[in-house]
Amino acid sequence: MKPISAFLIAAIVMTSTPAFVGAQPHAAMPTVDTWRSYANQLPIGSTLAIRTTSGERLTAVLFVVDDTAVTVKPKTRVPEPARRISFDDIDDMSVRRNRVNIAKYVGIGAAVGAGVFLWFVSVALQD
Repeated sequence: MKPISAFLIAAIVMTSTPAFVGAQPHAAMPTVDTWRSYANQLPIGSTLAIRTTSGERLTAVLFVVDDTAVTVKPKTRVPEPARRISFDDIDDMSVRRNRVNIAKYVGIGAAVGAGVFLWFVSVALQD
């Protein structure tokens, strides 16, 4: 019975076409004007996640927006000079929000508290 079921499932998967193929048209690629207007709306000092057309990804702080490019300061461990990135070279750009995970901090605090409590109990039992 198992080989027949496996064969039927394989035949159905091989002959069916996914419903999502061709369901949505491709979105138009953002143009230079789109990136320029988006960057002009951002406040100076915003942290950006940028992907260039060459495939480079960087997180940077926005310094200057002019007609042809943005000037950003990369956020790296080793300080780097400010970089000017042309709107032609930008493939994707978005504001990066601070990601504070309260649950993670609560869990760490609870683990530390439990560890200190167990240490106190072990010290008290040794006396």
